[in-house]
Amino acid sequence: MDTTKMNTYFNKNIKTVWISIITTILLSACGGGNEAEENRCAGRALATGNECITLSDREVIVHKPSSQTIDGIALFLHGAPGDARKVMNIFDAEMIADKYNLLALSPHGNKGTWGWLSNNNEANGNSDIDYLNQLLTKVTGDYGIISDKLYIFGYSAGGFMAYKLACVIPEKISAIVSLAGQFRGDLDICSTSTSVDIHHFHSEADQEVPFSGRTIGNILSVPDTIEHWRQKNGCDETFEAVAHEGVTQSSAGTTTEFYNNCVKTLALSKMNNVAHESSYLPEKLHDIYSYLLTE
Repeated sequence: MDTTKMNTYFNKNIKTVWISIITTILLSACGGGNEAEENRCAGRALATGNECITLSDREVIVHKPSSQTIDGIALFLHGAPGDARKVMNIFDAEMIADKYNLLALSPHGNKGTWGWLSNNNEANGNSDIDYLNQLLTKVTGDYGIISDKLYIFGYSAGGFMAYKLACVIPEKISAIVSLAGQFRGDLDICSTSTSVDIHHFHSEADQEVPFSGRTIGNILSVPDTIEHWRQKNGCDETFEAVAHEGVTQSSAGTTTEFYNNCVKTLALSKMNNVAHESSYLPEKLHDIYSYLLTE
């Protein structure tokens, strides 16, 4: 090889080495790829101000309010398919946590078809109940929570799971807000007589989780679900209808039926022309159910 070619070869290789060195330094300064992995939780990017904890190989997104003492827990249960970050966005978990001084938790469900063992007929159907009980016990101690307030927000399959929790641990629940997710399974298995504050949102335009229920998945109708808890909550058959704004940009409005003379509140918000997968407006949802968090 002549001298000119040797110099060209040498210069090219020196340039490549320096590029590699500079790239490595820049990545190190920024945290590189490892930081990107560390800033993910339950399969999604971890938002600023949130934490990630792990229990039994499941990751949980946590948002802690700024107060030194925390008044309770807001538990967010995702749909299937779905994820912990998505359900937090639907309800604006951070807003709820900060406004009401609650620890927001959004755990990753199991790897089953429904994301949660929400059908009371399923074998080992209480394993998710056990998991969530362990999670609640852990964070109560770890974060120094001073009260036993527990608010459950469920979307779709997360709503199914919220109703199962209402059957199995109703005494621990302050209130449930279920969006497009009713009861799964046989009602006679839900034999508890303990009442629970419930606010259910649903649309008759929902084709994925129909208002009238569905045989596949053993999903009850919304009227059957509401009737079951009307009796548990000791409500009259009558209700007061209240008009609210729509909970999506394209919805004409929402009509909420508040049942009368209940031991615990029971309300059904019928969303006008809202598909199951929609860009919900969390502030409009909150305007309707917020009374539950201030009682």
